[in-house]
Amino acid sequence: MSALSNVFDNKRMQIIRNEFTHIGDKCYLENAGTALYPQIQLKKINEDLLNNVYLNPHSDKYTRDCIEQIRSRVLKHFNTDSSTYTLIFTSGTTQSLKLVVESFKFQSEDVNGSFMYLRDNHTSVLGLREIAKEKNAYVIHITHNDFLNSLQSIQSIPKNYERDSKKGNILLAYPAQTNFNGFKYPLNYIRDIKNGCLGSYLKKQLCEVDCNWYILLDAAAFVASNKLDLSVTQPDFVCLSFYKIFGFPTGLGALLVKNDSADVLSEKKYFGGGTVDIVLSSEDFHVKRTSLHERFEDGTLPFLSIIALKHCFDTMAMLIPKIVNNNIMDTISFHTFHLARDLYEQLIDLKHPNGNRAAVLYMDSDFTNIKKQGAIVAFNLLRENGTYIGYAEFQHMADLFNISVRTGCFCNSGSCQRHLDVTNKEMKIMHKAGHKCGDEMDLVNNKPTGAIRVSFGYYNTFNDVDRLIAMITRCFVKRKYQQRKRFTVSFYEEQINNNITDFPKEIYSVNENYITNNIEPIDNTESNIKLSELAIFPVKSCGAFKIKNGWMIGTKGFEYDREWMIVKDNGVCLTQKQNSRMCMIKPIVDLNKKYLTLTFKGMPSISIPLDPPNTKYKEMSLCQSKVCTDVVKGYDCGDLVADWISRALEISYLRLIRQCSDDKRIQKKNGEQMLSLSNQAQFLLINKATVRWLKNKIKDPTFIDDIDTLVDRFRGNIIIDTQKELVERDWLKIIIGKNEFKVEGQCNRCQMVCINQNSGEKTVEPLRTIAEEFGGKLRFGIYLSYIGPINGMKDRSLNINLPIKPLLS
Repeated sequence: MSALSNVFDNKRMQIIRNEFTHIGDKCYLENAGTALYPQIQLKKINEDLLNNVYLNPHSDKYTRDCIEQIRSRVLKHFNTDSSTYTLIFTSGTTQSLKLVVESFKFQSEDVNGSFMYLRDNHTSVLGLREIAKEKNAYVIHITHNDFLNSLQSIQSIPKNYERDSKKGNILLAYPAQTNFNGFKYPLNYIRDIKNGCLGSYLKKQLCEVDCNWYILLDAAAFVASNKLDLSVTQPDFVCLSFYKIFGFPTGLGALLVKNDSADVLSEKKYFGGGTVDIVLSSEDFHVKRTSLHERFEDGTLPFLSIIALKHCFDTMAMLIPKIVNNNIMDTISFHTFHLARDLYEQLIDLKHPNGNRAAVLYMDSDFTNIKKQGAIVAFNLLRENGTYIGYAEFQHMADLFNISVRTGCFCNSGSCQRHLDVTNKEMKIMHKAGHKCGDEMDLVNNKPTGAIRVSFGYYNTFNDVDRLIAMITRCFVKRKYQQRKRFTVSFYEEQINNNITDFPKEIYSVNENYITNNIEPIDNTESNIKLSELAIFPVKSCGAFKIKNGWMIGTKGFEYDREWMIVKDNGVCLTQKQNSRMCMIKPIVDLNKKYLTLTFKGMPSISIPLDPPNTKYKEMSLCQSKVCTDVVKGYDCGDLVADWISRALEISYLRLIRQCSDDKRIQKKNGEQMLSLSNQAQFLLINKATVRWLKNKIKDPTFIDDIDTLVDRFRGNIIIDTQKELVERDWLKIIIGKNEFKVEGQCNRCQMVCINQNSGEKTVEPLRTIAEEFGGKLRFGIYLSYIGPINGMKDRSLNINLPIKPLLS
């Protein structure tokens, strides 16, 4: 690696990293999703708002003048000014794109125009075709290869182009940089495109060719870490979001319109406050403003967010030196490009002991030219036997190591299909099988449905690359991680160099004998299965209360099971994924005294009544969390227990919320069963025999859990022990004593099973072995829902040692 790749010296990098201490130990590798905001940026914005008064710009000239100054600052950032481009503030890239097509005049006299888009566009661009079709425009899509080949085959195109108002108009939309893998589409052919170099492709589509061409550039991914020079590259319309560059503010973007192309945006229908010179309410009469941005900025602008942009630009100028080409964005581009190239090279070199490659890369460049490639790497991982590792499995392990990446198709189905080699028919089959955008169905018929994306910002270093590769080699590749030499040294590197961070030597691959479809069928002769243990979890994600004798079944599951939850000051439910100390809050339910007592080592216990208060509930609208996508009605349990929980978990302003008894939360799968605050079903059954089998498969010598400790990691309500392992996967119903339960499927596991429920310590196991043994399917334990007592019995209780009868039909 060239020393040139180390753009920032140690001192400068330390200054930058000090501005991001709020992310703690998180390794953030999702800059393409959003940039991170530095602390000083928020400090400067806050100081500005506290020391000045900004009013509605429709009435306050000072605020209006500030906005115009910032409008000029943004144009200057892109090396242009108001004589060439007009900046229209929007809510973001998506609104900017929509605004163009809604206003675009496709037709002229009797000539229909066309909307043409690159298949490898973001979903927000693909959605524009619906608007274009309503406007009777032809809709044409062009492949990645056809687009590039058409541009590269240009022979002789006139240097100047002229538009004819009698012709129809063609709007071509393509990204300056794809958000899928960072490939940069050429910007130096814009003049040639306007002169008709794509005409031959249009002829093949039987569309009108003799039209005026306009370019709609999606610059959202590009401007995050690259310089867009509008004095050189001059598309007609440029769309972007500011959070992609600065991390803050969200909900603010821009549409840059080339002034000599503004006339084609003549079909804007809606008008809002501030966009007209005159409007009559009793007559269909209004006159729009002559200034372009005033015509398009409906209503009051988000003026405080716009004012924040000044401090965003100032902060970036303060943190980033103009080392490359005397330009901040070129410096960022150079720095992040080399980080991504280093990851790309390490993934290419990553091999299993048998010589098989460990990574499949989905790239359109080989990182030899910074003009063609941005700071994004897209890939999937392979097991030693050549089967794919699902991106959901990878995501869980990355979360466990506190590494942020993006998985799936990144709202870019065209690139995803092309690189994964999935046909339209196969996409529809996957959807029919239940796969949806953004879900965790990562493999269908052993074929990936998405990928892993890593993207870099100016705050990243080579140590972040090393940390990701270290996680990959520890969890998925059977080799010891070998650190590469770097020009900078961090605490994380020192840990590796001094062998403080342990990387087990052996990582084991899939045992095909236990792939789900090949599991040995249940032995129907097995008998004498007993209920060996019962547990409830009164406070969601906190410790278990082990039941010594018996317990009643209520309308939502076991009585008092997951009736309480801890929420943060923003209303979001807290789980062990965010704070593993939660498992050390141990509950005690005293049915005689009617109290729930919470204990935590080193603190006095605290008790709250089991019976709800007689007064009317204080209803709270809780956030959408993994408990549900439901709004749960609950009430606050008071300041004393809130303060106790906050001190125990070392997080300020936590609250304890109890679900109201009349809250109607329904299990979505069968639409009948009532649920408490549990995730998917009323009960979770764990088989000790299967846990023993799993423990024997774990080869990591540092994993020392005994069977009972390992069982506790799976947080089951009902614990049984059979003669054979895995038999519970074939059950359809079970009878426990005199009560019948329906099996609702297997439990999908996440990184919570990697938390020791006694100490809160995080480990890689057992999730890694579960994934390996079941072909990437992270399933362990079965969900149950309560059917009711059998034979007309009225006993709704379960007791230890009750007999269990599994049913296959």
